[in-house]
Amino acid sequence: MLCENCKERQATVILMQDTPNGSIERNLCEKCAFNLQTFSISPNQEPMSIQQFLSQWLSGSETLQQQTREVQTMPECPECGLTFHRFLEIGKFGCPTCYETFRERLPKVFGKLHNGNTIHKGKIPASFNEKMTIKKKIEELRSSMQEAIQEEQFEHAAVLRDEIKDWKQKLAAETEEEGGSEHGE
Repeated sequence: MLCENCKERQATVILMQDTPNGSIERNLCEKCAFNLQTFSISPNQEPMSIQQFLSQWLSGSETLQQQTREVQTMPECPECGLTFHRFLEIGKFGCPTCYETFRERLPKVFGKLHNGNTIHKGKIPASFNEKMTIKKKIEELRSSMQEAIQEEQFEHAAVLRDEIKDWKQKLAAETEEEGGSEHGE
């Protein structure tokens, strides 16, 4: 298969692009694939540091002219003089004031670093994991039961109701177990 871009070389790279209309798959040769990436990496290039990678990746596919204009208008930290562009290069702030100075730009950076998530949701402590799993299972079963009722599958809904009852008993036993171990020690 020929490269979809240059139509000259053999396509050896499959590039998946997410668009508002869904994913698009493109078959490209190595040369065209490297030229189309949002960050420029050459196969003959020395390995880059994580700071260089983040700097190129986070700045996106803007043209050099746009980047230069942005650097000139970019705010500077009043405390240490660090610019946002310099932060992207080195990968860390110079002082606590930098967080306030660059506050507006940070959600975009964090979103790219954490798959679009900008709110920390935390982790569930191991002791709550079993209870949370049971509660989640009960909610899923309730949802399935409601669907079964709407589709007039009453026998299936009754089975789900009984299963919910069993899970509720397990949850009650889990809660009692926790209460007993706290008072027993």
